[in-house]
Amino acid sequence: MPSRYEKNIALQPGKIAAILKEPRPAWMDELKNRPIYFVGVGTSFHLAQIAKMLWRRHVSLKAHAAHSFDFARIPQPAGKGDVVVLLSHRGTKSYTVESADAAHKAGAVTVGITSVGSPWKDSLDHKIEACEVEDTGAFTKSMTATLAWIARWIDSRKLDKELLDACAGLEKGPAFPKVGPDTDVILLGDLEREWIAREISLKLMEAAYLRARPFGLEEFLHGPRISADAKSSVVAFVSEEPRWQTVRDFLKTVEVPLLEVKGSWLEQLFWGQRFTADACRQLSLDPDSIRTQDPRYKKAREALSL
Repeated sequence: MPSRYEKNIALQPGKIAAILKEPRPAWMDELKNRPIYFVGVGTSFHLAQIAKMLWRRHVSLKAHAAHSFDFARIPQPAGKGDVVVLLSHRGTKSYTVESADAAHKAGAVTVGITSVGSPWKDSLDHKIEACEVEDTGAFTKSMTATLAWIARWIDSRKLDKELLDACAGLEKGPAFPKVGPDTDVILLGDLEREWIAREISLKLMEAAYLRARPFGLEEFLHGPRISADAKSSVVAFVSEEPRWQTVRDFLKTVEVPLLEVKGSWLEQLFWGQRFTADACRQLSLDPDSIRTQDPRYKKAREALSL
């Protein structure tokens, strides 16, 4: 039977399409031309970085992304009249909630994007419920549903078409690489795709317990390239950026295979999510377990405060 993780992957195209048809709240237009900050942790931080880039491409250069811990712990430039978008699926993660409080006290307009039924309301001027609560530890649909709401806010026909085209190609992409418990998985990407690489690295660690190392394209070339060897499986979420040829040439010379995943960044995200499910099958792991079959990890997880 498919895992809950796999079922959630399959639900994403329908959810994205439905959100893109939703009426836009009036406050979205009122806030659209102000400086905006996207704030989150984990998957939500990757989402914040992608949202920043989409906003700069389609709306305004006055868009920023911050990690919730950083936003809560050190002074931030967001101030009176600016917009701070807090991204938290459950609305209960301490540093994102603290960030909302800090932004509210600074006089910013706060927007929370969270799950259906989330109790989160303190320090929020506006709230969007993106989708139902995730029922497994490796999040998928909450990320893409939130991205769809950000696209709805941006309101670009070009961006909407890009997302819908990707939804039609959920199963696109190359064959998945073979992995073992000790495979050194290296994931590469540029611009938005760097954050796809980082998100899929997180999924591979959460669900398949693999040592997955993500790097931006140029970051990889400035040092980490030396660590790629015969034990490495290098996956690149590529674009038309000419700099990718340097990566190809280097890895060919040192005889390390490179798997290139092409298409839009959302198609690449879908492929990476499915790669995680396939890696779990290869390793005979349940992607829903979060390693709780090991009593040590179960005990540690129960005591962990997020």
